[in-house]
Amino acid sequence: MPSVMFTFDEQASEENQNRISNELLNLPGVHNVGRISPDATKPELRRMWYAEVADETAASELVTQLRQHDGIKSADLPAPRGLV
Repeated sequence: MPSVMFTFDEQASEENQNRISNELLNLPGVHNVGRISPDATKPELRRMWYAEVADETAASELVTQLRQHDGIKSADLPAPRGLV
């Protein structure tokens, strides 16, 4: 299942991060949203999130939407991993 990685900017409160993540779950093709490190205590790590999506098209559309959203610092598709 493809995923999208995104980071909130420094001004995004915990409340806003949770609200936006819940809104993302209502978008077509988004299956799961969560913090990359849910038990992290450092604010920089708590602002890092992922979203699992149905396919590459949904992933690309979500990256575009997130990059246009106020409060999102970055949004990217993870680099493809190959076997060595």
